[in-house]
Amino acid sequence: MTPITQLNRRTKIIATVGPASDDPNVLKGMIEAGVNVIRVNASHFTNPERITETVMAIRQVVDATHAVVGIMLDLQGPKIRIGKVQDNKLNLSVGDQLYITTTPCLGTATQLSVSYPQFAKDVKPGELFYIDDGKIQMQVISTDGERVLCEVLMGGVVSNHKGVNLPNTQMSMSSLTPKDLADVKAGADAKVDYVALSFVSRPEDVFELRAELGKHMAPDIKIISKIERKIALDHISGIAMASDALMVARGDLGVEIGVQNVPQAQKLIIREANRMIKPVIVATQMLESMINGRTATRAEVSDVANAIYDQCDAVMLSAETAVGIDPVHVIQTMATICGATDLDMGTIKQSHLSNRFEFDVNSVATSICIAADQIANHNRASIILAFTSSGNTPLIASKLNPILPIIAPTDEVTVLRRMSLYRGVIPMMMPRAFKDIHRWTDMITLATHQAILNGLVKKDDTVVVTAGIPIGQSNGINSIRIVKA
Repeated sequence: MTPITQLNRRTKIIATVGPASDDPNVLKGMIEAGVNVIRVNASHFTNPERITETVMAIRQVVDATHAVVGIMLDLQGPKIRIGKVQDNKLNLSVGDQLYITTTPCLGTATQLSVSYPQFAKDVKPGELFYIDDGKIQMQVISTDGERVLCEVLMGGVVSNHKGVNLPNTQMSMSSLTPKDLADVKAGADAKVDYVALSFVSRPEDVFELRAELGKHMAPDIKIISKIERKIALDHISGIAMASDALMVARGDLGVEIGVQNVPQAQKLIIREANRMIKPVIVATQMLESMINGRTATRAEVSDVANAIYDQCDAVMLSAETAVGIDPVHVIQTMATICGATDLDMGTIKQSHLSNRFEFDVNSVATSICIAADQIANHNRASIILAFTSSGNTPLIASKLNPILPIIAPTDEVTVLRRMSLYRGVIPMMMPRAFKDIHRWTDMITLATHQAILNGLVKKDDTVVVTAGIPIGQSNGINSIRIVKA
């Protein structure tokens, strides 16, 4: 059995920090076990200053390990909830009719309140909505702009503050709440690498967040759009184009489209992201049984593996590492699953059983990366060395699902951390700035020497190099070389 190492595990692991993992020693163990990106869930913070403090504390641990680990701030978004109900227990039966109002009131068999002020103006007769993760299904009969008359299609017991999903409703409110705006500023102040935008409906939501990051002088922070609304699937191409990365957020998505439709939605989202050369993450309940247990179920292992066979860049852990009994062991388990699947993916590609992948974007850079991948395979190279000032070249190369590791030398620390999300890419900091290296041969020599020191390549290994001329300028990829390390 081939051991799982940094060089043969391609899939990246995102872990959520929480009460079980915010201890520096636990976090250090998780990083050493294979975490590539740490997720900070803004939903768990009432004070944005605590977000900044948490990110700084994570950075201290990361710096002490000398690992390349990115940080993602996951915004809460406009979560809609019902208000309080009488005795915290309201039984709704099929056929019951009641009013939904935005005026706060105690819920009874005749009326419920919701936290979304535009609810009565946005919903339309015939539209469905769900309460408590889909357990209660209701249909709009009529609305007067202030109250909505609804009929219960699927009944059950409702308690205080349960979530509401509106799968078919075009909501007029922004995807950024006042809390989100404060949290975005905190993330910008802390220089996080990614911000995940919740409940995206259309590309305009992404543009709004990008403008907000610009206000805080943080245009380099990349945006991950969480696809968790049915209406987002209708705009998936536009959202993918507007975003820097996508996340298959299967929790709310399963409520909105039905759990039976999540697998094909997952494949659609991954396919769109890969066609447009955007990283894509699969999230929610990946190793759920390990919150309270020591082993993953066979179904969970198959789920993780199938996400990788679909060619996602990263898999994400939530409660498993935030509140689970052993976050370090969870990461070790996930790394083993990813590594074993990645090795099989390499075998499939070598046997030419995989289909040829077509990019939606054609450029000199994509052509060079495709050629470099083929040259590396034909010449039995050990690695692909993809110099980058922006992270674009290694990202393109990663979407080809190469058999070989992609080592990505850069002289920009923000680019270094950003590449922690890219499948199969090993970020590496150059010992000198690109502007101080005047010959390509010197740049290759420095990078290969650094890779040898880092244990990523052995002396005399064959290395395929891609780089742009002039050195250190974005979008200048136009050269390939084959060298000996």
